[in-house]
Amino acid sequence: MSVLLVVLIICVGGAAGLAFWGINGFMREVPQQDRHYQDPLPSGLRLIWPLVNLATNLIGPHLTPTQLEPAHKKLQASGQDFVLTPEQLYGLRVAAVFIVAAAGLLVMFMLDKLALMPILLLLVVAFSIGWYYPDLWLSERRKKRQRMVIRDLPTFLDFIIMSVEAGLNITGGIEQATLKGPQGPLNQEFNRLLRDLRSGLPRAEALRRMSDRMDMSQMSSFTGTLIQADRVGASLGVALRAQATQRREERFLRAEKLALEAPVKMMLPLVMFFFPLIFLFLGYFIFLRMKQEGIL
Repeated sequence: MSVLLVVLIICVGGAAGLAFWGINGFMREVPQQDRHYQDPLPSGLRLIWPLVNLATNLIGPHLTPTQLEPAHKKLQASGQDFVLTPEQLYGLRVAAVFIVAAAGLLVMFMLDKLALMPILLLLVVAFSIGWYYPDLWLSERRKKRQRMVIRDLPTFLDFIIMSVEAGLNITGGIEQATLKGPQGPLNQEFNRLLRDLRSGLPRAEALRRMSDRMDMSQMSSFTGTLIQADRVGASLGVALRAQATQRREERFLRAEKLALEAPVKMMLPLVMFFFPLIFLFLGYFIFLRMKQEGIL
């Protein structure tokens, strides 16, 4: 009996070793991508990047332009187009599905609940969570990016207005704003705008590209004002000052709206967590008092 057990252990170990050797050899065949000109990966994504790279190389050649274009727009709007390519976004989705499914199967194996219907249900849940979680991540990044742009836009407009009124053109004003303004996504977008202009792109086209990348009503209004003023020869200082005043009023109204929403958002945590603890605390002393009085 002990000999059979030893043989079984050797066979299982050999199978695991061969599987590891095969996966390692397959991973080595996957070409490594040069990320020298891309932004660094987030820490969580860096841990699973070999799996993402493997999935990207498997499904990337089969993706069509109609599938890649919406992914590219999502990455641009969230400011992650220098972190991931559209192909890598699909690879991340596949890797996330695999990770969620593997974690679920491991839990089911440990609980000894392996059966056909639970496994099928797990695969459906894993696909739903793993496939759509990257979109939720991009949505959160986009919301954070938009909040930072709304916060910094009036400051940048003030720098541009001062530069234009001092005698610089709009390109010089934007360059001074990027040098003096706060760091953040808006600074990065203005730097990309300047790179487009230095490469020979017409100003109107460069502004339209920036508006399409950011996909925000505030930036669309700003770029539209610049394009229209450039076309008709209107005073840039007056137009930009009106833009700065409007953006600052919008920022104040947004802050006021968030402040008014705070009591409503606090109501659910208070009802679910805070009030029951108070009632339990008071009820305990009422119970002790009634017990001392002989009521209970």
